[in-house]
Amino acid sequence: MLLTRAAVSFSRAFGARFALFLLFLLFFPGAARAALFDIEAQDLATELSAARRGGRRLAVFFELPDCPNCLKMKRDVFSDRKAAKRFGRVYRAVRINLASPLPIADARGQKSSALVIAESCRVYAVPSFAFFDREGGLEYRHMGGLSHASELLRLGRYVSEAIYEERSFHDYLSSFSKH
Repeated sequence: MLLTRAAVSFSRAFGARFALFLLFLLFFPGAARAALFDIEAQDLATELSAARRGGRRLAVFFELPDCPNCLKMKRDVFSDRKAAKRFGRVYRAVRINLASPLPIADARGQKSSALVIAESCRVYAVPSFAFFDREGGLEYRHMGGLSHASELLRLGRYVSEAIYEERSFHDYLSSFSKH
């Protein structure tokens, strides 16, 4: 009898906390949303499938834990909620830690190391991005950091609209600063 009362009391307390948590999510949906590139990829084939199911493409951020430009981008670029929402409409954003010793499956599902996957994407510096088409082919690679969320959004558009076939990303960015 005492155990049953304790269970009921615990259940009520937990239920009330859970209801408050749900209300919090309802009124502050952005609070539960992760920043861009928060997901550490372990299987790019699975990530690509998830992107396709959502009608999106896959964007991979390659980083090292002590890379100053990587840390700056996480702090200043990826944390922008508006940019995260806009970028997230087109891309599933995941990251690969090049220092990780864990095996990672590539876009075809073959287990490999983070460094081998980076090499297959022709990523030789951090920070870098690799953009994959819906079939898992490497569509575009960008090496170097970005200063602002607006640059990330422009990079996303540059890739999604295949502007890279016409001009360099540097020239594309320059066209915005002239106006």
